[in-house]
Amino acid sequence: MAERTYAYVAIDRAGRRVRGVVAAGDDAIAFDQLKREGFSPVSLKARRARDRVPRRRGPGARETAEFLSSLGELLRAGADIRTALSVLGARSERTPLKATSEGLAADIAGGEPLDRAFARAFQDTQAFVAPMVAAGEAAGDLPGGLQRAAEVITSRLKLRDQLASVLAYPSFVLFSAVAALFVILLYIVPSIAPLASEMGSEPPLALALMIGASDLLRAHLPFLGLGLAGGLGGLLVAGRAGMLSVPIERLLLDGPARRTVSGLAFGGFAQSLGAMIAAGAPIAEALRLASRTVSLAGARRRLEPVALAVRQGESLSAALAEVRAFPPAIVRLTAVGEASNALGPMLQRSGRIEEEAALRRIEATGRIAGPALIVLLGLVLGVLMAGLLAGVSQMGQSALE
Repeated sequence: MAERTYAYVAIDRAGRRVRGVVAAGDDAIAFDQLKREGFSPVSLKARRARDRVPRRRGPGARETAEFLSSLGELLRAGADIRTALSVLGARSERTPLKATSEGLAADIAGGEPLDRAFARAFQDTQAFVAPMVAAGEAAGDLPGGLQRAAEVITSRLKLRDQLASVLAYPSFVLFSAVAALFVILLYIVPSIAPLASEMGSEPPLALALMIGASDLLRAHLPFLGLGLAGGLGGLLVAGRAGMLSVPIERLLLDGPARRTVSGLAFGGFAQSLGAMIAAGAPIAEALRLASRTVSLAGARRRLEPVALAVRQGESLSAALAEVRAFPPAIVRLTAVGEASNALGPMLQRSGRIEEEAALRRIEATGRIAGPALIVLLGLVLGVLMAGLLAGVSQMGQSALE
């Protein structure tokens, strides 16, 4: 059965009258789908199918951040959402941004809720944008939600650039060291091995080990290449199938880098939650929307019991303290905010502190890890060359004697 689009008017859980569209096979399925989502339908009408221009490739991360920030500024200046989108689409010379603006304007004009319209526009690139838009709308501060989404993208770009600068030079050195090692074992050592065998005596231990490693590598090089290619292919397939996401996220949240990763993940959550609470949003709704802005699925799962604990009468700080790997500094400042009736600002402040501390740790690690790796690889190559030269020197002395 082909799906049709239905425009609806419904009452949500908070008692608000909302409009939107839903796709379903018939009106009964559409009605049941709305009920499952927590809506009480008032009217449901089938819409005529409209041909739409296919969506083009979405904008990049930097373009998305600029687009959201500009949209928030226009809304804050007093423009309505459709006018603001028209202005951004008209002045944009980049095709992806223009297509995104036009698509959002068409969806909103057709009665699509803001969060669903933004989810369709950014689901392939920045899926967390829609929950932040919904959070801003729920808090009565849509421009703030758009600005916060732009700040998150900018923060992730900054983090990516920092990681690239930290890893670029050490990666080049590592590649050069591995290439030098292969040259030594595949070309230099085999040219010396016949001289060692002609001596009639056992070569020095260091040279003997290098000759053995060279023979082993040359004999099994095709199998090692196939094994490496197969392993990389298997990892790629497993990654695309989502089989690696759970162990990788567990390693990130509970491994050696847990302070940095939890600071970035839960720091952003605390800022979004604090912004909504400060704007007057109900804490249960704020928790639901703020948890959707967390990029790591493992972190989102750990936050799921918090809303239930708060609904059962537990304080927010006590509920957050039970979340594994949640930053203790945020918990302490949350308790202070609850006691001083300044929960929203305290959550925002604690989230910013944790994010900034995580970025400083990344920068400090980069300053230390780069030179340390270079020194380590230099020592490894130095030991290999020293062993090779010492073995050749000993063979020369034995030949002279």
